[in-house]
Amino acid sequence: MDTFKKNNLNMLDLLDEILLIIFNKLNTIDTLYSLVDVNERFNRLVFNALHIHNLDTTNMVIRSYYDRRFSIDDNILSKICEKILPRIYHQLNELIVEQNSVKHIFRTGNYPQLDSLSLIDFQKEILFQYLTGNRILHHLLTQQIQHLNIDVSYDPKSKGSKILSSIFALILFKCQRLINLNICQLFCDRKAPIRISKFPSTSCTSSTLIKVKVNVITFDDCLYLLDGRLEHLSTLIIDVKKISFNFSDKNKVNIFSTILVFWRETYS
Repeated sequence: MDTFKKNNLNMLDLLDEILLIIFNKLNTIDTLYSLVDVNERFNRLVFNALHIHNLDTTNMVIRSYYDRRFSIDDNILSKICEKILPRIYHQLNELIVEQNSVKHIFRTGNYPQLDSLSLIDFQKEILFQYLTGNRILHHLLTQQIQHLNIDVSYDPKSKGSKILSSIFALILFKCQRLINLNICQLFCDRKAPIRISKFPSTSCTSSTLIKVKVNVITFDDCLYLLDGRLEHLSTLIIDVKKISFNFSDKNKVNIFSTILVFWRETYS
């Protein structure tokens, strides 16, 4: 009889310590969706022991080289928003969200501890609407977010987007605490470029940014970011689509010389 019982152990027979090891090996969304409200013991272990501070609500499915989907199943999203987020939103430090779920995610709470946000697979026009019209997102960007990642749907034939360029300028204007910005460099094959050299000299400024990852159209766009308007910038990771410039501008010559010196010191 004892042997029979040993051979028929189930998950509920495992010690809490063993269950925690298993839970920590699972995807957070899968863990929350599958185990929350199964019983009080699982709730205690999931919510109290995992100490959930980071939540990724995306699930990438690659259909083709340029066609990716990041949405999670509607049933999973519904449970996350209705049953789980109300219990953990106040303790989240990092949130990754895609376009189809963002309106549900931001209805749940104001995320008082959130300082890192990733907005994934957005259409540029819809992203601009959220940046200008969503109250909770406005508060997060202006008062809390220090690390921001942006990813938009990518058209490889695009020569640059005015809307995406405006989004870049709007982010720098809104985000008063931002120190790390990655705009369209999250995936190596989705590097949507922006053109910012045409903006007025008083725009695209920041006194807090330290690190920027961005894709630009021309080398002038690169020089634009290095002329002092990002006064505390120490790291710039940039992809330039077209390198062509005119050395008639003395300031550009000086900036370019600085870039060369930095490159030699870094890679020598």
